[in-house]
Amino acid sequence: MSGEGGGPRLDVGVGYAIRVPGTWFEVDVRPATRAASAADLVNARITDLPELRERRADIVRLIRRQAADAWDAGAVYCAVMAEPVADGLLPACVTVSFVAGPADARSDAEDRLGPLMAPLTPRTAKNEGDPWTEVTTLELPEAGPAARSYGVEDVEDPATGRALRVVTMQTFVPLRDVNRVAIVSCSSPAVEVAPALIDVFDAITGTFRLFRTADLLVTDDTERS
Repeated sequence: MSGEGGGPRLDVGVGYAIRVPGTWFEVDVRPATRAASAADLVNARITDLPELRERRADIVRLIRRQAADAWDAGAVYCAVMAEPVADGLLPACVTVSFVAGPADARSDAEDRLGPLMAPLTPRTAKNEGDPWTEVTTLELPEAGPAARSYGVEDVEDPATGRALRVVTMQTFVPLRDVNRVAIVSCSSPAVEVAPALIDVFDAITGTFRLFRTADLLVTDDTERS
């Protein structure tokens, strides 16, 4: 892991950070700047990896589409993998969003994960290649307890409206002292390599970090004094 993205969520006094592999693109999701930013990202990468040049247009198109989808979904962070393979690109995406917690949840409750786990439903594949879902709880090293759903699912492709089968992992992290939830979402249509991608998604999500912005300001003041 080498690239790190993050930013403050000043409305709840919480900041976040997440690391992705150095080959991924950390994407500007803002509509006014994302098109030019995607082209600049790819051009800079081609300087170091000229073998990507023949895939330039496809990678730029993929990044722009993922950035638009992330923005439409309310994400504050988006990173994209666009790995060239023999017949095109192997894509994947990770986003970070902050949403209101469940209506029946309390920020001071001893069990913060129960309300997050309640709507998550495991699903067993009836036949080989069918969709499946597993749900679990876990402890993220720098973000605390979390609920998770992962597997292979059929979702609606925002671009076409058609069903698209994807490898997906969603991790729900309750914020301390407020009924808000951080969601780290990972997905890829490359279902043929689902086990490897789930391992990658787990490793990326494991770097997710939450911190109080007040603590960050104190650290900055200490360093200046």
